[in-house]
Amino acid sequence: MELISYFFRFIYRIKWWLIIVPLLVTLLFIRLTKNLPRSYEVKTTIYTGVMSGFNVREDGTVQNINVVNNTIDNIINVITAQSTLRRVSMRLFLQHMIHGDPNKDNDYILARNYNHLLSITPEAVKKLIDKDTDEEIILQRLFEFADANTENFLYGLFHWAPPYYSYDALSKITVLRLGNSDMLEISYSTDDPGITYHTLLLLNEEFMRQYNDLQFGETDKIIRFFEEELAKTKGKLETSEDSLTQYNIQKKIINYDEQTRHLAALSRDFQLQLEEVFLQYNSSEALSDELERRIGEHAKLLRNNGVFVTRLQEISDLSTKVAQYEAFRNDSTARQKNELELLRKQLKKKEDDFRAFSDSFNIWKSSKEGFPNVDMITQWLSETLRLEEAKAKLKVMEKWQGELNQEYVYYSPIGSTIKRKEREIDFTEASYLEILHSLNTARLRQKSLQMTSATLRVLNPPTYPLSSAATKRKIKVLTGFIASFLFIFGYFLLIDLLDHTLRSKTRVERITTGRVIGAFPGTNLLRHRGYMKKINEIAAKSLGNILLRYLRRNNELIVNLISIEKGEGKSFIADQLISYYTSLGLSVRKLSWNSDFTPASQDYLFAEKLDDFTPKNGEQVTFVEYPPLEESAIPENLLRNAYVNLLIVRSNRVWRDVDRVLFKNLSDQTQDVPLYLVLNKTKREETEYFTGLLPPHTRIRKFIYRISQLGFTSVD
Repeated sequence: MELISYFFRFIYRIKWWLIIVPLLVTLLFIRLTKNLPRSYEVKTTIYTGVMSGFNVREDGTVQNINVVNNTIDNIINVITAQSTLRRVSMRLFLQHMIHGDPNKDNDYILARNYNHLLSITPEAVKKLIDKDTDEEIILQRLFEFADANTENFLYGLFHWAPPYYSYDALSKITVLRLGNSDMLEISYSTDDPGITYHTLLLLNEEFMRQYNDLQFGETDKIIRFFEEELAKTKGKLETSEDSLTQYNIQKKIINYDEQTRHLAALSRDFQLQLEEVFLQYNSSEALSDELERRIGEHAKLLRNNGVFVTRLQEISDLSTKVAQYEAFRNDSTARQKNELELLRKQLKKKEDDFRAFSDSFNIWKSSKEGFPNVDMITQWLSETLRLEEAKAKLKVMEKWQGELNQEYVYYSPIGSTIKRKEREIDFTEASYLEILHSLNTARLRQKSLQMTSATLRVLNPPTYPLSSAATKRKIKVLTGFIASFLFIFGYFLLIDLLDHTLRSKTRVERITTGRVIGAFPGTNLLRHRGYMKKINEIAAKSLGNILLRYLRRNNELIVNLISIEKGEGKSFIADQLISYYTSLGLSVRKLSWNSDFTPASQDYLFAEKLDDFTPKNGEQVTFVEYPPLEESAIPENLLRNAYVNLLIVRSNRVWRDVDRVLFKNLSDQTQDVPLYLVLNKTKREETEYFTGLLPPHTRIRKFIYRISQLGFTSVD
């Protein structure tokens, strides 16, 4: 409660500082912000379509949230990239140089900004700008001029700090994603409506171009690379296939595997036939030799017969031809089969003729063993025919065996060559398919990017600002008022906490650790001078009533008035108390070191009590005014023989270290005798702490006093 009351008194004490200084600062801010530049804000909304739009990835699945966020972050980074803003800066500069008007404002730039731009633009740069030339050509010239060195005007236009065109100025463009949607909001503000509007228009164009270049540039290069590699591989594959085809034509290969399989089958069948022919030949040869041995001279006679030999040779030739046709009859054509049948008929006829010729030899009727000679000869002739047939077949087989061997020699290197060529074709074909797959993947990626770019469009284009945004003048003025108020409050609060000026009861008790029981006001305002006597009487009454509790019948109330230095007001307070007690009918006297005793006398220094150096006349109350403690010590016995010791201090003085030491010694000397402090020359509100509301009792003063006492709902 006391702390709150002290806070209100503190506020009341510095009230004029808290009113006048913030008011002056507020008026100053109002004047300084009178010509505050206006700001024009323009916004545009971009629809990306990354999340809600149809989009296909390389693997055919829908993109996940990480890919979506990454794509949107990439778009934002492209918008705020230096390369994008640099092109916007250069195009904006060119636009202003072409369309600006030094005499009046237009939709591109204000006249004052255009005149400033003309004043800082070198003549060499102005010569590059021809209003009759295409803007893209001029823009290319400006970029070449800017890239020539780092000290020219156009390079510094973006990299230094001029308004509207520098990176520092354009980096104030803000890009925000609207929640978790596909929308991006771009906002920008300057003091020129035309510049703000056209900056965002150019930015929309440039960032889309930059984004498409970044997205499609790499993909197009990859696609061109794969297309070139695919064409090369396709040509190589066609060359390899043509080489294999020509080789097959050259070697008469239709199906190597089937042909070699057929050759193997022929070889197998040939071996079986060869074994069968060898068996037939051997058996016929053995039996023919045996029969010829038995026939003896008859056989020789027949062999020497010209007709026999001729006919036997004819049969042998026909048998050879038949054997040739029968050797691989599975592969024979219809014509060959007809020829084979004709040869067989001829062979059959020759054999029959041969047998008929042999039957004409009837000169043998029986053999030596008793067998008929005709049968023996007939059997020998038959075996001879079989032997000739076997010889013919064996001859044919030997010929075909050579041809088969030649076929093996022919087909063996062809197989390895074909396999090598087929491996080359397979490898080339695999490479071709892999490149084709990569090309399709790249094209799918390109199509996905095309879908993304197709959905990337300006949903809400920038609109030309017709009015400026609200300025921050009110906020600045209010900030100045609040800052000055807080500064004054903080300053005085800091002074109040650090200052050792006594000033108030709370500060005195905090600084001195003593107790204050009364206060008397100092000089008041001129309009309160007429109430000073009444105010002093009230203050004396308040203090006197506190001291009356020490008054005893038949005992003299001795009150010591003490000060540390001169001018504290001991005599004034003594006179006020004497006047009050006299009005109560008490006999009062005052003893002063200036007139009633000498502080330097031995009677005073060695006195046990007050009567030792001053006679007593039966007074009920005695006020003893001692010399200042910094000039003379007070005998300890005189302090202890009193009922109350009052230390009078001025509220407008500082409590020094020496004061602290003297007060500590004084407290030690008084021991059990009460030692109180009385403030003199205080503020009215500090005196009212002890006396209550002092006159005059106006409505305003009553209200302020009630508030200071936290009587918010009280009634007078």
